[in-house]
Amino acid sequence: MLILICVAVATIVVLPALGRYGAYIVYAVTIAAIGALALNLLIGYCGQISFCHGALLGVGAYAAGNFGNAGQDMSISLLAAGVVTALVSVLVGLPALRLRGLYFAIATLAAQFILEFLFRLLEPLTHGVAGLMIKPAPFLGMDLSNDRGYAAISIVILVASLIGVSRLLRTDLGRRFILIRDSEMVARGMGVNVALTKLWAFAISGFLTGIAGGLLGFTTRIAAPEAFEIALSVDYVAMIIVGGLGSLPGALIGAGFVVLLPEAVQRFGESLGAATQTSAIREMVFGLLIIVFMIYEPRGLYALGGRLARRLRAPFRRAGAASQLAKSEGVN
Repeated sequence: MLILICVAVATIVVLPALGRYGAYIVYAVTIAAIGALALNLLIGYCGQISFCHGALLGVGAYAAGNFGNAGQDMSISLLAAGVVTALVSVLVGLPALRLRGLYFAIATLAAQFILEFLFRLLEPLTHGVAGLMIKPAPFLGMDLSNDRGYAAISIVILVASLIGVSRLLRTDLGRRFILIRDSEMVARGMGVNVALTKLWAFAISGFLTGIAGGLLGFTTRIAAPEAFEIALSVDYVAMIIVGGLGSLPGALIGAGFVVLLPEAVQRFGESLGAATQTSAIREMVFGLLIIVFMIYEPRGLYALGGRLARRLRAPFRRAGAASQLAKSEGVN
């Protein structure tokens, strides 16, 4: 965690030297990482499969946008978006009290489509299919005049979220999450209130999701229904699968992979003068890579990186062990 904080501070220091596109990449990955962290808490640590994450991000974007347009500070708007999305997430999680596994996943898929419909229906709040235009808002009184400001704030919120979730997982509530993921029957046998614990997981995950959605709304300046469709939910599920389920660093790695891969493929195609063709196949490349990870490395990039690091350290460990053995023999 200390390494992560140092990297975040270094990134903020370097931000003034980045161009607009560099700052955009930083906050795009960072916001995605906050959303992936929220979903990983729900699926990776509590075992509740959800396919309505994209719509919940939309709830956060619309909530933050309405509060911001009403003249509230961005910090207040993000907190309000977190609370509103947490309440909606708890409502989505109510079927989890009776349904499990695939059946509950289908219920969350239905919730995704219901929320998409409400985004179009509730025109006074969402402006329907035209989308809600979101005005820039100050953050703690500071004017955010460029993308670097959004990148810095996103990094700070991501680090705070990581610290908060890591500490949560070391509490009794966090351990109950993991116990329910491993076996609800065992959890009940140990006296855990499974229903209440699940609702807490949805509430906390929803709060972080709302903040991520609010940041997304403020950075894009618009919240429109088509931006929060099922494809976005699938992207976030892919992030935590590719990065590593039940792993905090995996949420960051998966977010970076899913956000940067299409950008890299697009830039590569443009350099070859085949931007149109590359744009058409980049989603296919993305899908194939996910399938490869599911087959050959189901624990994600984080586990793969750990295994490679152990292999690289093995020769040095053997050399160190041989040196210690030689010293001990010399003493004898």
